[in-house]
Amino acid sequence: MRKRALPGLLLLAGAALSYASPAGAATVAPGDGRGARTFHVDPANDGDMADGSREHPFRTLDDLSDMRFRPGDSILLSGAGTLEGRIRVSGVKATPDAPVVITSYGGGRAEILSGESSAITVENCEHIHIKDVAVRGKGRKEGNKGSGIEVTDSRHVRIEHAEASGYLMNGIGVTGGEDIRIAHSYTHDNGFNGIEVTGRPGGDSVRNVYVGYCIAENNPGCPAITDNHSGSGILLGYVRHALVEYCEAMENGWDMPRPGNGPVGIWGYEADHLTIQYCYSHDNKTSPNGYDGGGFDFDGGITNSVMQYNLSMNNEGAGYGLFQFGGAGVWSDNVMRYNVSINDGWKYSHAGIFVWCAPEHKDSPLCNTLVHDNLVVNGSHSIAFSSPYASGLEFADNKFLLTGTGMEHFHGDDLKSLSSYKGNRYWSQKAERDGSPQPREPLDGEAVYGKISYSPPGRIDIVRIKGIVSDLIFGKD
Repeated sequence: MRKRALPGLLLLAGAALSYASPAGAATVAPGDGRGARTFHVDPANDGDMADGSREHPFRTLDDLSDMRFRPGDSILLSGAGTLEGRIRVSGVKATPDAPVVITSYGGGRAEILSGESSAITVENCEHIHIKDVAVRGKGRKEGNKGSGIEVTDSRHVRIEHAEASGYLMNGIGVTGGEDIRIAHSYTHDNGFNGIEVTGRPGGDSVRNVYVGYCIAENNPGCPAITDNHSGSGILLGYVRHALVEYCEAMENGWDMPRPGNGPVGIWGYEADHLTIQYCYSHDNKTSPNGYDGGGFDFDGGITNSVMQYNLSMNNEGAGYGLFQFGGAGVWSDNVMRYNVSINDGWKYSHAGIFVWCAPEHKDSPLCNTLVHDNLVVNGSHSIAFSSPYASGLEFADNKFLLTGTGMEHFHGDDLKSLSSYKGNRYWSQKAERDGSPQPREPLDGEAVYGKISYSPPGRIDIVRIKGIVSDLIFGKD
């Protein structure tokens, strides 16, 4: 195995929320930081008194609408009942020792039904904690217009053990801010994405982002977006120093309402120092005439980033995309290592790894990136190239196994010659069955031709994903 220098890996924490809610939504407003309080909300309170105490809780979220909340305040929602309405947190500058907390009490998990609106929104705040809550919208095609938990321009926000479903846009969506942490959360049956964290084009990136131990399932696509992709599991854009780990994305993207560029299970774009590791992305899809639908993707404007120890299986698109779209920033100095792709690209790209660069970037293409020590198991091709523009892409010490009728590891005519290849291992089961010579790869002067044996993984335990991937790659041949 060659010794290589890698971009720095950062472990990050934080989290933020935001949204301007309609009239009547409960609002958390700035306070003076003194005398933190606790407010209980329980729709089962049928007494004459409702003052927010545990003994006499408020009955509805609307009962909070006139409160001016302070740093250290807690909003406790009964885990024994269902609440209708919205909570808006705006302008609260809390502290590490006295955050504003929204959570459940009473032994269960509170459920907020927010109808056509977002359920919990946070804007221009600091140190907000949201945990142990479920939020449900009316449905992405039944009239909802928002996101489940929506955070804007906020810092030090934590979202943990949350569930969000039934929203037109994101299950959990963050725009702008710094120090964002989303963990142990489940987003499903939403439109645009399961989880999205993004800055703004031409503005500041979101810094210090952590997304871990999350599941994004069956986020099919957004019917309101007809000119761009939708239906991704986890998406990060315009971020700096971000880590996604121990996440699973599956069955997303199948109802994107447009042809053209499409969704991916877990991916990033316009990002610097983004690490995606120990994740499992499988059975993701795209629209009938759409592209993509893959497992993982380093898309336009990615720099100094690492994708490692991930497993991609049975996606309509490629297991791993290396893409540079028109108008994106520099794409350079990335590493893709110790990843596995099994039976990906069966609808689009027909390969485990797909390389594409828009012609606008012919003078600044995909640059200076190592793809090494990965395993690709595919029926058609190992790598598909659909771009005449690349510089400094190196594929080294990978294992490429063709299991179907494929006899061509690299597909893309002369485009493959723009990359370099060193010491990859190649094997075609068709050639083996037919007793014919193994297909040669003349561009790889250090090529190894030898049987590659592997056993498809059974049950995937996400906390063991690194070991599962390592066994697949480095198991005995």
